[in-house]
Amino acid sequence: MKKEKIKKVELKNRKGEEGAAMVVVLLISFLLLVASAGLLLEVSMNTANVTDATAEQQAYNAAETGIQATLNVLRGNKPANPLLDASKPANDSANRIDFLRALNRSTSNKSTDTNTFARLSRWLNYNYTPSGQTNPDRVVLSSGTYNPQDGQAYMISIIDPDNTGVSVSYSTSGSIDGSGSSKTFGTGANTVTITYVPKTANNINVSSGAANTDFGKFVISRQGLGATINEGVRFTLDVNMYVPYAATRVIRGFIEPGTITQTSVGTVKLNFDSQVISLMGSKITLAADPLIPNAPNTNGGETTLTGTITPAEPIRLLIKSIGLGPRGSRKELEAIVQKNFFNGLSAPATLTLIGSTSGFVFDAGNSQNVTYSGDDVVSNVLIPPIGTNNDTNLATVNSNLAGSARKADIIGTPSNINTEIPFWLQNTNNLDATLEALKNVASSSGRYFASGVTPPNVGNNATSTGITYVEGDLSLSGSGGGILVVRGNL
Repeated sequence: MKKEKIKKVELKNRKGEEGAAMVVVLLISFLLLVASAGLLLEVSMNTANVTDATAEQQAYNAAETGIQATLNVLRGNKPANPLLDASKPANDSANRIDFLRALNRSTSNKSTDTNTFARLSRWLNYNYTPSGQTNPDRVVLSSGTYNPQDGQAYMISIIDPDNTGVSVSYSTSGSIDGSGSSKTFGTGANTVTITYVPKTANNINVSSGAANTDFGKFVISRQGLGATINEGVRFTLDVNMYVPYAATRVIRGFIEPGTITQTSVGTVKLNFDSQVISLMGSKITLAADPLIPNAPNTNGGETTLTGTITPAEPIRLLIKSIGLGPRGSRKELEAIVQKNFFNGLSAPATLTLIGSTSGFVFDAGNSQNVTYSGDDVVSNVLIPPIGTNNDTNLATVNSNLAGSARKADIIGTPSNINTEIPFWLQNTNNLDATLEALKNVASSSGRYFASGVTPPNVGNNATSTGITYVEGDLSLSGSGGGILVVRGNL
């Protein structure tokens, strides 16, 4: 009886624990529900992230495509459309791309392009016009119908990082007959003196393109009855640019023979080897060739050498490429492109002979199949076909040409180009450093050839471009392209 009573009391005391298991189950279920919701959220976010990463990568690829397409244009591998000069072929210098034309909106863009920045629409096919706009603003990468929500495209802008197109600053200096800025003709009381008066520091605003300027003046003075100039007299005028670059180019010419009196210059004229010269891409065009000087009684005998000057061509360009991908993704890439290893400074003569007078030998040969030409296809101006860095070696060149059957095969005038020597030819250290840089680039692109190895595609009407570096001798015929370095006999 006692045991049964105790059992009933114990059962009665545990009656308040009913439903506890349900609470535990609910708590565990809630935790599992929270964990499941978190897992679902993580999966959905990861899916979105993967999708966004893919879209961003596609936008990056589109921006990189824009950079490469621009480089292809700047290398001259794509013709302009429309041509800059429809009267000339697409490969003519008047239609070829250069850094200056890439920067100038009037040449970089089509005439119908109203954008305020250069973007190469004359060379790149901008072919999608967003709603509400009148001009296409991007180059589509797909061939089908483009949809901004799932397509790829890019946009380009060209910028001058050095701001070279604002002004050109220069001064001039000159020499007549290699004996200073003045030369006197005649004897005794009857003489004529021709003096070149240089242009001092001069800053020209070229932001709108070619600007009018002058390059000093010639002054003719007379004593007595005047005098006769019996033979042509050479003169050189150095144009010394110091903004935006430091470089020198020479205006060369000669004074024609004739008799000068107080009121007349007779047949005397100032003839120029080339009416146009190129200085760091800036084109200098003289207003008259020949230039007829004033007689001593006219304007004080002064004659100003007038002309125009254009902006210098930048040696670097900043390319901005905006890549557009699906889901509104957008990537922006920038690239600085340098013109070449010579910073736009070309050689001053077709055949530039640098060296001392000791042991200097020049033989033009007598082959009728070779012409020494100063017709520079890069700048489209006439430069000396043969240049030396001193008058003694120049006399050797002229002596050989005078006694050679090749005299008629010279286009231009051999000249002393000492004041125009570019930095990479000014000393052996600069030359060695430049050659080493060219060698490294040629080697990395498979265009380095050891001594005794003949390049397979230089000459024989090849169209190879880039840098070809030959360590030894090379025999060459036909035509080629790019920069050729030969460390032996050519």
